[in-house]
Amino acid sequence: MSSFVVSLDELKKMTDPKYSEMNDISAATIYAIADPSIKALIPPPLQLANPALLIIYVSNISKPTFAEPYMEGGIGVLTTLTDSAGVTHTGLYYFSLQLCGPGAQNAAFMGREQSGLPKKFAGSISLKRECDKVFLHVERNRVRLLEARLEIGSYNDSGFSNGLEGLDPKKGLLQEGGVLTHRYNSDNVNGLHNMHISYYDSPTFYYHYEPAYAKVKLRSSEYDPWGEIKIAKTLGGSWARNNNFVAGITKIYSYPDAEAWDVMRYLYTGRFDPLGGRR
Repeated sequence: MSSFVVSLDELKKMTDPKYSEMNDISAATIYAIADPSIKALIPPPLQLANPALLIIYVSNISKPTFAEPYMEGGIGVLTTLTDSAGVTHTGLYYFSLQLCGPGAQNAAFMGREQSGLPKKFAGSISLKRECDKVFLHVERNRVRLLEARLEIGSYNDSGFSNGLEGLDPKKGLLQEGGVLTHRYNSDNVNGLHNMHISYYDSPTFYYHYEPAYAKVKLRSSEYDPWGEIKIAKTLGGSWARNNNFVAGITKIYSYPDAEAWDVMRYLYTGRFDPLGGRR
């Protein structure tokens, strides 16, 4: 039975890693090289990695530990950040993550408020496999922000590899990975403050993987400018089954409060629609 006052054990689940797992995921991913113009969309001091690998995906998260099942679609680019100790961190910078389904509300609020991920609610997300073809889309405000098709078999670029090819499903493979996320505080007295970047350590255990040829279209809606992200070269796609979890979230960079407003100019659209409604 629910209550406005919960037990301490229930509350502590919010920060317990075993309650930050996304299990039994089916995912279609597109790998591409971003056009150099994408640099203007990255908040400093983040730098584009070399190569500027663009990741676009739709996943069906069947068994999350923190919510009911939900669908998620996202677009991000690989970036780097060198901290004050001279350590370089590499991770995805997500422009936008869209969610829908029964668990979307819990997943969006926890991901955005606790981890700093740019999450919103989509109108619809679809991921369907028919034999060797996979169809996926993300739609919001009646615009298909993402529409893609995969053909299982081989990549667009024969020279591309991400180390998952030939995966033995009996053994699986753990692949390290992370996200560079922005977190901050905001109130009517102090405005924006305590803006910082965290490394969101998020390994993935793969137990099925198939390369694919990918065709993708990105479009912009009034509130979600996915079409501004230009693709220089599509490398390929994949169909995978995996489990994803959070190993830790570590603060690696703090902004002076005087810079917070300028940084928020890059972050706002991924998290909110404009105040005042349609422009």
